[in-house]
Amino acid sequence: MLIRQVRKMHIKPIKMRWATGGDNYSYLLSTQDKKLSWLIDPAEPMEVKPKLDSFELKSIRCIVNTHHHFDHSGGNLNMVHDLKIAGNSSVVKIVAGSTESQGATEIPEHLQRYKLGNLDILCIRTPCHTQDSVCYYVKDPETNEHALFTGDTLFTAGSGRFFEGTGEDMDAALNKRLLEGVGEPNWSLTRVFPGHEYTKSNVKFVRKAVYTNIGENDALDELEDFCNKHEMTTGRFTLQDELKFNPFMRLDDKLVRKAVGDSAGKMGRSEVMDKLRHMKNSM
Repeated sequence: MLIRQVRKMHIKPIKMRWATGGDNYSYLLSTQDKKLSWLIDPAEPMEVKPKLDSFELKSIRCIVNTHHHFDHSGGNLNMVHDLKIAGNSSVVKIVAGSTESQGATEIPEHLQRYKLGNLDILCIRTPCHTQDSVCYYVKDPETNEHALFTGDTLFTAGSGRFFEGTGEDMDAALNKRLLEGVGEPNWSLTRVFPGHEYTKSNVKFVRKAVYTNIGENDALDELEDFCNKHEMTTGRFTLQDELKFNPFMRLDDKLVRKAVGDSAGKMGRSEVMDKLRHMKNSM
């Protein structure tokens, strides 16, 4: 009997700070043969390193940050040190949106492309949560697998806080730069991997503030059921799913408008975005 080998890229979510009440994710992104990897946001090396075997530790070519906040970039230099001790003889680059990330050696431009073995990676700069926020869109052209690492810009059913930007900036980040960068034909194929496990709290907000009744948004109903049954939701939902249940990506939805006090639909999109974020911050 002929056994057919299925090629695929590999994504390993690594929980950080969960034992102390946190909810961060780091990710190991690897080629199908696992010979080359990127390590994304390894803020806690003492938690990340034990989750990686010796082969994985030696495969890492880049430490990559989605933004400079310490809970994403604070472990960069210690991680580089640990990789050397583990026998990684490569020059490990630190790719980040700005030099505010610890030890950054390479700052990608908006829409700059990288290759990781057979994987194509597009850097999509999404300034708002921080001005140096970058999302990384990954495609395997051989298997047509797609992934999007969004840091604190896009969460399942939510968005990041606007620490260094405005509602207009976040609208541009989520609803223009991300969507255009990935491309509409790929939205339904692109799995989203955010920087935190916030899905339950995001669903709680959306249910309380926007789609208050079962049946008003079938996609949210399904998401609510899923996250009530699963601790981890990262990578389970696509960019197309977000367009169905994420109010921050549905600014013209009548129920979203009603939730922010704009049943007449007269507000600009940036004002709707700002009001949604204020409501979520106040929950």
